[in-house]
Amino acid sequence: MDWIKDIIIPLVSGIGGAIVGAATSYFASSRLAKRASNEVLERDKAARMDQDKRAAHQVFVKLHAIANSLGSFQKQTSEMVKKADRDGNAHMPIYQRLSPFAGIEREPSIEFSAEELAIYIGAKRADYADDLMLLSRRYAACLASLETFAKLKTELHFETARLGRTTRDAETGVSTTHMHVPAGVANYIKVKSEELNLFTTRMCQVLSDYFSFAQDVAERFEEATKEFLDGPIPGFQAIDDGDVTPSA
Repeated sequence: MDWIKDIIIPLVSGIGGAIVGAATSYFASSRLAKRASNEVLERDKAARMDQDKRAAHQVFVKLHAIANSLGSFQKQTSEMVKKADRDGNAHMPIYQRLSPFAGIEREPSIEFSAEELAIYIGAKRADYADDLMLLSRRYAACLASLETFAKLKTELHFETARLGRTTRDAETGVSTTHMHVPAGVANYIKVKSEELNLFTTRMCQVLSDYFSFAQDVAERFEEATKEFLDGPIPGFQAIDDGDVTPSA
């Protein structure tokens, strides 16, 4: 039986020691792996928070730019009409009381990126993401309308000037063209003027409506964003729109 003591017992002891050592090593490695995994998850979470914060700040900047641009257009439109009225030209149609916005064709549209919209969709605020997309499209539509107005009014001005004699009031800057033209040409100018006035009236109404919508979306930014973003969230302060929409 000496061989049992000399061979079997040391073998069993060796196997047992190996198993215990392996188990100890496994549990130690498991704890290290879990700790490393948790650290990676924490870093990923922090990185996502930073990305969300940057995206939210970008949304705020774009939102602020859109709302204040629309407010500025609305205010300038109102001031043009008031000035015309003060100068004794309240009888003039609305398109004659407004001047084109210089450089409007170079004003860039503003869009919200997929990353910026995704933070609200992920926070179950798809309704707010929809409003941001709608606001972007409406802002682009307003820019297009203002640019179209500038082209139509300039074309009409030079077309009538070509057919008559134009004078300009040095004090108010208002130009007047006296024409003696055939009935067909007079009707053509009349129809173009009426269509331009209808377009201008609608443009002013849309500008007012879209500015109000921009204000509403901007004022809800803090409420929509604080649901998923910790820390201070910038508020919104809109520009004064001046007055009500001008009438025709």
